[in-house]
Amino acid sequence: MKQNKMVLKINHKELKDLTKIYCDKKISFFVRGRFGIGKSRAIREVAMEKAKEKGRIFVEWNSMTENEKLALMDNPEKHYVFIDIRLSEYSPDDIKGLPLFMNNQRAIEFKIPLWALLLEHKDSDGVLFFDEINLATPLVMSSCYKIVYDRVVNQSRINNNWFIMMAGNTEEDRAYTTDVPSPLKDRCGEVELNIPSIEEWSEWAIKNKISSSIIGFLNFKNSNLWKVNYEDNQKYTTPRSWERCSILIDGIKNDDYDKLLLIVSSALGEGVASEYVAFCKLREKVNLKEILKKPEKIKDLDTEKDLGMMYFLISAIADNYRTGEVKFNDVMNITKVLDEIKKVEFVALLWRLCISYNEKFEEEFVKDKGSALEFANKYLKYL
Repeated sequence: MKQNKMVLKINHKELKDLTKIYCDKKISFFVRGRFGIGKSRAIREVAMEKAKEKGRIFVEWNSMTENEKLALMDNPEKHYVFIDIRLSEYSPDDIKGLPLFMNNQRAIEFKIPLWALLLEHKDSDGVLFFDEINLATPLVMSSCYKIVYDRVVNQSRINNNWFIMMAGNTEEDRAYTTDVPSPLKDRCGEVELNIPSIEEWSEWAIKNKISSSIIGFLNFKNSNLWKVNYEDNQKYTTPRSWERCSILIDGIKNDDYDKLLLIVSSALGEGVASEYVAFCKLREKVNLKEILKKPEKIKDLDTEKDLGMMYFLISAIADNYRTGEVKFNDVMNITKVLDEIKKVEFVALLWRLCISYNEKFEEEFVKDKGSALEFANKYLKYL
């Protein structure tokens, strides 16, 4: 069956805003979208923010040991629990529970999952997240009807604190999805998450300490942020795979190109890896120390022809600011030149990276009574 195309399409910020509203009202919510674009992460981030709002400790049920879960069951009032259930891995019995004969042997009752017992505890609170819902079998999805709408797991009633969220892939993902039944969709709000723009992703990446060289590269070649072609036999690149890549190259020397190529090829495929390593090799053409001494040399670059070099330069300056090799005044001198050649996008990216790497960057503006404050008034609106 074809999925309904007339569903509201939203960006990541709108998803988080809507999720918070549905969470506050305790109305179930369903988001679908292409794989690897951050659906699950966005929901988890909302849960973490809600835990902070409520003054509770955020915990992930799936990461807890059996003893930790049992201890939580006894005293759940201090915690905000995120339960991530991948429905593609479940059978109907996993949701409904297993039958058990009662003492008189003429009737049965169902032993429900441990997480369902937590949901009925009056002091428990959190998010019940049904992920990959449309990869589940129709019988498993049917078993969710009562949970989503009636807030009941078999005979166990979910307390009023809990928020129920669902996510799934689109049919374009070729993930063997099953269309979510209309009665289930009618029990919740429904949206489709767009693939993030490079601006949206960069904002997230900077906050989450993604490698500055990756941020610079993808701002230069933003078509590589999400590249899925089912015909060319190349490995796909997604925001999720770039995050994985950033973790893998952490600690690798920037000029160890052979190792970078090996790692990035395994994470993203050889084609994109070659482009990324070529970007990193631009350091051989850029004398960073010379530019820091004479920032006006940036004017010698053709900012259209040497666009990759400009993005590399910005990411390199920010990275060296993180290590302390580049100082606040160096960044401001570079900013002055970028301002003269009217490159607002580079100023905004440089500042956002520097702020992410060192919170004291903003404090320096307050201390500087000269040009820094003048630039702050001009460019802070772009951050």
